[in-house]
Amino acid sequence: MQLRVRFAETDQMRVAHHAAYVVWLEAARVEWLRGHGLRYRDLDASGVSLAVAGLTVRYRAAARFDDLLRVEVTLRDARSRRLVIGYRVLRLEDEPGVLATAETVHVPTDARGRAVRLPAGWLQALRAIAAP
Repeated sequence: MQLRVRFAETDQMRVAHHAAYVVWLEAARVEWLRGHGLRYRDLDASGVSLAVAGLTVRYRAAARFDDLLRVEVTLRDARSRRLVIGYRVLRLEDEPGVLATAETVHVPTDARGRAVRLPAGWLQALRAIAAP
């Protein structure tokens, strides 16, 4: 997914706030799923959500106002009760390079927040994506 750093995401020095990265990761994850035929909206409508159980971000360089970025998403692990997704945030213009790497861990939950199994169709589709 590509995006441009918005003014509202920056501080007084026009540097993107660290919390903006979390929003970018979520947007990229949802688009990545959609690109593989898995609409998060459909999973949610089935009564299952993907709760974030872990988040790690390693910041390597600053993103600044109006930078054009790309967020790359990779599936690292897909199990019935756990997904691990990796990310790279890259600047595309001016001084290209990796700005951050990240990982999120997700647990499928029901409407009450209890851990459940990922629907079989989703798990099968995710495993097919992860297969070499």
